[in-house]
Amino acid sequence: MTLISKTVVTLIISVMSLFVFRQPPTPTASEKAIRYEYTVDAVPVPQIPSTTLTTQPDAPKTLCEQVFNTAKAIGWPADQLGMLVAIAQRESRCQLDAFNPKDPNGGSHGIMQINGFWCQPSRYWPNGYLQAYGLLTSCADLYDRETNLRAALAIYRYSNGWRAWSL
Repeated sequence: MTLISKTVVTLIISVMSLFVFRQPPTPTASEKAIRYEYTVDAVPVPQIPSTTLTTQPDAPKTLCEQVFNTAKAIGWPADQLGMLVAIAQRESRCQLDAFNPKDPNGGSHGIMQINGFWCQPSRYWPNGYLQAYGLLTSCADLYDRETNLRAALAIYRYSNGWRAWSL
């Protein structure tokens, strides 16, 4: 490899590392502290086509409405609420206790199926990424609706969109 090609490769890697290893945005104190009372609004929840032949009872619709209202209350962007509910329906049927042990890094937890990668110690986050920002103390906290949606919002902001959910 010539000196010029080594220099070019080094430059490309340096530039890429600026984007891959950048510090995630820090949640503001108001984002951490906001607590709201939740009510079911008359806002329609988008219908998500079923990919299975079984029919679901009406309960998941009510659960998804709760997800919508909680997300709206904690500050999710209004234009993303429909997508959020669709992903919650796809990932967990909006159920708080959903767990997928087959996902890497400790499985996926809760409504938004947040991978254990985000709440377990790593090289860059000795206590875990979500713990570093005071959003939770352990992965078990992801089974709380508000905590799960706050954590998902932090991941959404860090990922600049829905990339963490493979969209």
